[in-house]
Amino acid sequence: MIIVLSVDIVEGLQVQVEHIPRQQLTEAWKKLSQKPFPKVKMLRLSDEDFDHALQHRRCLEDDLREIEEWGRVLSTKGTDACIFNAEETDNVDYIILVRQNPYHSLEEIILHELGHIARGDL
Repeated sequence: MIIVLSVDIVEGLQVQVEHIPRQQLTEAWKKLSQKPFPKVKMLRLSDEDFDHALQHRRCLEDDLREIEEWGRVLSTKGTDACIFNAEETDNVDYIILVRQNPYHSLEEIILHELGHIARGDL
């Protein structure tokens, strides 16, 4: 597997990211839904850049979703990934950020985060 790193702007910071291949996302989507695959971009960031982006995006809705999903608000250190609605300029509907060193496998994270989109609970 070839890992392609590029520089991208995430939450106003220029950071090095790894783009998770669309094919990997679409294969996971097929396990979750028969709906057409939405426009999704998934980026893997260094743990430091991920924590910074997550703290910048923190909002009440995220806290409530974590309480519903996990029974408590998670620290950024315990969070593998986050998903949010993209800006119009991103040319995608959703952006998923994942930390470089997650606690779960990338496959589990992809299924979990795409599951939020499939259920419409964003």
